[in-house]
Amino acid sequence: MAVRYCVPGERLCNLEEGSPGGGTYVRHGCVFASLAGCLLKTAQNGSLPVVSVVREMDSQLLPDVGSIVTCKVSSINSRFARVHILYVGSTPLKNSFRGTIRKEDVRATEKDKVPSWCPSAGVRCSAPRPTLRSSGRW
Repeated sequence: MAVRYCVPGERLCNLEEGSPGGGTYVRHGCVFASLAGCLLKTAQNGSLPVVSVVREMDSQLLPDVGSIVTCKVSSINSRFARVHILYVGSTPLKNSFRGTIRKEDVRATEKDKVPSWCPSAGVRCSAPRPTLRSSGRW
């Protein structure tokens, strides 16, 4: 059986041919895709098949406020270090996120270690609450 890919807004079938499932919506008596992904039709005991769209990849894990993250330092200057977030907790990320560690945000007992950071050094820290100066996005 061939895999059929679909894009958001693509008409998948009429309501007489299938009922809407996850990743779909109904408009004017037709089922449309609301996600980009693979079309999946599942039949249930003689009733209409459920039409749904599933993504190929798992959803990306995002760091929450207070999450313990493991980072790799990419660059450093006197005020902050730029990092790539590689793990959230013990879960590796598929794609790294960029982040910044400001010198002011480092715990007082750890400030003496900041000058020893260098590019490609590993850092374990807690994801802080976004400040008003930041965009609030990762």
